[in-house]
Order: sequence, then structure tokens, then C-alpha cells
Amino acid sequence: MRFLLLLSLMIGLAACNRSGGIERVSIGTTAEIASVGTQLSVQRANTGILRPLVQNPALQAAAASHADDLHSTGQFGHAGSDGSSVQSRVSSANYNACFVAENIAQGQPDVRSVVAAWMDSADHRANILNAQATQFGFASVGDIWVLVLARPC
Repeated sequence: MRFLLLLSLMIGLAACNRSGGIERVSIGTTAEIASVGTQLSVQRANTGILRPLVQNPALQAAAASHADDLHSTGQFGHAGSDGSSVQSRVSSANYNACFVAENIAQGQPDVRSVVAAWMDSADHRANILNAQATQFGFASVGDIWVLVLARPC
């Protein structure tokens, strides 16, 4: 069953919208996104009441944009170098959010480690386990990790 979930996530993530067009992502990136989706879904399922999150291309674009910005500027925070917020980045990606949250991390060596770090942090854990979140986007550049959680209106 887990294999089928991972396979379906990888197929579904074969392309994502980053800047208005379709951009192919590498197998490594697709596997990373699928791994995060699976790990987040397991954490949410452990509550006994939360449904799995669904990957969304617009949220993927928002996460990728912020990860690229943090990596290229050397900054680390929720505000972009242009003063953007997670809400404005999500809106710029043409996603109409009624709920939005963002987790960022730096320095973890792999997906499993970053999810574990977020689950060990009360605020990050609360975002992941928020019942309002239904969709996600995830990106990493270097040792920068960005997770955007949202629910459309």
C-alpha cells in the first residue's frame, strides 16, 4: 500500500508550475516531495482524525520561490528579500488561500531529518497538524527547506 501511495504521488508530481509554465522536476526532487507528503500524512494520521495533505502545484511554486530566494540572498526568515510574506507568495502563485502557514528550516541533511525537526518544534508541529491545512508545497535548495501548507477558499 505504501509503495502504491508513493508511486501515485511521484506520477502526480511529474510537473509543477513554477513561473507560469510547466516545468519538469527531477526524479530526485519528485521523490523528495513524495517523501515529505508521505511523512506529513503519517504524522497527521497518527492523530486519528486528520486527513492526508495533497500536493498542489501553486503551493509548490510558492515554496520553491521562497527557497530560491533564501538560498540566493543568504537570508533566513519568513519574509522574502522583497518583503513578501507567505500569503503574498501564495497569492502571486495564483492560489486563493483561506488558510496558509509556512515552515522553514536550514541545515538538516535530508527530508526525514527536516520533518523530524519540524515535529519537534511546537509551532512547526502545530502548522503540520492544523486541521485547516489540506494541501502543501515543498521545496529545498541547498540546506534550505520550505513547506507551505494551505486550504483553498
